Amino acid sequence: MRRTAAAAGVVLVHALVQALLVLPGLTPAIGVEFVALAAASAVALVAFWATTLVLVGTPGARRPRIVRALAAVIVALVVVGALTVLSPLAGAVGLLVAFVVASPAGGADAGALDGPRSFRRHPFRAALLLVATALTIVVAVVAALVLGLFVAGAFGAFLTWVVAGALVALAARGWARLAVRTRG
Repeated sequence: MRRTAAAAGVVLVHALVQALLVLPGLTPAIGVEFVALAAASAVALVAFWATTLVLVGTPGARRPRIVRALAAVIVALVVVGALTVLSPLAGAVGLLVAFVVASPAGGADAGALDGPRSFRRHPFRAALLLVATALTIVVAVVAALVLGLFVAGAFGAFLTWVVAGALVALAARGWARLAVRTRG
């Protein structure tokens, strides 16, 4: 219960940070202020995802792997960003793979390769979770579009990141738990 409350708190804090970064109302342009806010947003996203991976990882006797989670998140976001530049569909597929590989990285008892191994050990569960993760990504994108159209500004950004953050935490928890089951 504590981990769930902590994960919810991380989602809310991240959404608040992202909403505050929208407050200046800068339009996308090559300028120092915009680039600084975009960089701050990226750092907040990395911190959010890595902290979420540690919180949703199964508690073990050993301490969680925050450095491993940070590394997995940074690599995943760079790869997904590069794939998205090439094609939005490639970015979506890359995001699915990133959930499978990076989600177990924050747990004390699972590694990055345990996510892909779950397809061999529990093919039906892994396939269902992959479909659920794909639907999660679709719901997050649709929610972002709808909220962007109907709720503008910092409040819209806050709501968007609350929805997306909650969905990310749920998907990451599913992959982290399946990876630990795979090892057991």
